[in-house]
Amino acid sequence: MQQFVPDCHAPYSWDLEDMGSYDPGWNHLVKENVSRSTFSPWTYQTQTQLRAHPFWGKMVLYRGGGFAAEIGPDSQNASRTLEYLFRNTWLDANTRAIFVEFTVYNANVNLFCIVTLLLETTAVGAFQFYSELQSVRLYQSTGGLHIFVLAAEIIYLLFILYYMFLQAKLMKQQRCAYFRSTWNLLELSIILLSWSTLAIYINRTLLGNRDITYYQNHKDQFANFYETASADSLLQYMIAFLVLLSTFKLWHLLRLNAKMNMLTAALQRAWSDVSGLLLVIVVMFVAYSISSNVIYGWKVSSYKTLTDALLTLISLQIGIFNYNEVLDNSPVLGGLLFGSCIVFMTFVVLNLLLSVILVAFHQEQIYHKPSDEEEIVDLMLKKICSLFGIPYENTNETPGHDLNKADESTINNSKNILNNSSIDVNVF
Repeated sequence: MQQFVPDCHAPYSWDLEDMGSYDPGWNHLVKENVSRSTFSPWTYQTQTQLRAHPFWGKMVLYRGGGFAAEIGPDSQNASRTLEYLFRNTWLDANTRAIFVEFTVYNANVNLFCIVTLLLETTAVGAFQFYSELQSVRLYQSTGGLHIFVLAAEIIYLLFILYYMFLQAKLMKQQRCAYFRSTWNLLELSIILLSWSTLAIYINRTLLGNRDITYYQNHKDQFANFYETASADSLLQYMIAFLVLLSTFKLWHLLRLNAKMNMLTAALQRAWSDVSGLLLVIVVMFVAYSISSNVIYGWKVSSYKTLTDALLTLISLQIGIFNYNEVLDNSPVLGGLLFGSCIVFMTFVVLNLLLSVILVAFHQEQIYHKPSDEEEIVDLMLKKICSLFGIPYENTNETPGHDLNKADESTINNSKNILNNSSIDVNVF
């Protein structure tokens, strides 16, 4: 075996990472009395000195420190630095990862772009490329809509304070029963998530001001905006989740609308069939992902991991797919695999899912019975229209059904509900 593999190198590890200081060319170890704070490409820099953080690559988690070289802001200085590093063999057989980091700013759209390029290897000689681009807006006070955005943020904060008071009052009244209601838990989740988002927003703003101040005071050095970009990404995820919860709440409030109530009832009617088809879709996605990962994972990057294969197949369903890389590697097997995936997933299962929903909606149109909330809303609209002399047509009437001839107990029940209860409409 030694004649085929004359030497071997260990993969990257935090325990085996070299943190020493050397002369140019990695030839001689610097004496211990030399200050290690001297910025040199041959001296190990900690993550505190580099103002960096651990980074997840495609293979391992890398420490925030390392041997760093600044190539400078201009092309001539960059060329001289790269030539110096190449001449002294800065990259050698012991290199496990190469990071290239820089930040650009586009004043036209007021966006900073934090770019991280990574070449990593498993010590077998081949490097794999990974890139990460993060866009963040740090100058919030630009543009004519700044006052409007600021006012909207303040109003939203006031709404949160108001609904905190309402939910605290309701919690005091209902005690343990408060937590048995799904919609109460939704309200509480929105409030807690809003305050968490506000804390992250403040943290992102402070980090952005810190990094901009550092750049303005050290224009000849690299300013690392990675921590700010990570905080901004977390902020966007929190806002997206908050919008999702608010959408659920809006859907609940729209139950007073007859059409939305019918749509909700149709989905509830079809849920048993839809859940079965969703389970079939998940099983088929997993099966095709495992198959494509086994067949193409060793030679096509889009299927290298099970997650990558699953995301590629999801992209296939919306028409984003590279057929050439599949057919070039295995035209027959690839054609059968992804052809069957398109036929069964797109033309059979998804169409069955839509058919089930449409059939349930048609049945709901036939057998739909208005809820108490719909009757209350119709009664309110009828009273308002009669007050202004406007003719009102009841949208909930079915052929042959006359509201004036309806069961008297139903009308009285609706009136009692309207008079003796309050509809609590909470909108964020």
